[in-house]
Amino acid sequence: MAIEYQPLYILSSGMLLQQRKLETITNNLANVDTPAFKKDLILASLWETPMGQGFPDNDPQNPSNNFLYPVMERVFTDLSQGAIKQTGNPLDLAIEGNGFFAVRSGQEVLYTRKGNFRLDADGYLVNELGYRVLDTNLNEIRLEGQPTFGIDGSVFVNGQQIATIGVFELQNPQKIGRDLYTGQAQPAQGYRLMQGFLELSNVNPILEMAKLIQTHRAHEVYSNLIRSLDAIYERFNQSF
Repeated sequence: MAIEYQPLYILSSGMLLQQRKLETITNNLANVDTPAFKKDLILASLWETPMGQGFPDNDPQNPSNNFLYPVMERVFTDLSQGAIKQTGNPLDLAIEGNGFFAVRSGQEVLYTRKGNFRLDADGYLVNELGYRVLDTNLNEIRLEGQPTFGIDGSVFVNGQQIATIGVFELQNPQKIGRDLYTGQAQPAQGYRLMQGFLELSNVNPILEMAKLIQTHRAHEVYSNLIRSLDAIYERFNQSF
């Protein structure tokens, strides 16, 4: 078995994990000021060859023949609530508690915590991408006049209730882009809708900067070790 290749695979996988962590942290920092943005975290695990032994094929290019190395499993989104800030805009809405707004993109229903809404040219309530906001029955909401919103999502125009904004909990939420989600939806419970407020990002920039520095240093360590290992292999090959 070509043992000399295994340190290279181990160090390379460690360097790749740090590279992916850098990408995730950088994206989090880039969205510090994005309303309702939810930070991403990387879930990693450790591959260990059973009993520290290689498999019978003895191929050094087969990563399963390495003794021990880190593996990135998936990116996990932290859905904890961000701080809520007053904006004074009557079409800005924040959800205090669990839940997502529903919006329609073509024939697809997507979900978001981002409530910086506006009216389109036809008077429909839409998000910043122009996707129409939906009520509890997944119908689009059209406004003819200045709306007020109750804490349960009730929509009033001229003192008459015309709709109730849908707020849904998601099972197995999956992030799409920066702030849209898919998942199995059901009506949310125990939330409070706040008019004239926006939820802020849940990214802590100080903690993210600290993680960025730490991860960058770890990436440099792996890079330097790989260069050192490569130099050792080169001297070894030249001796024969």
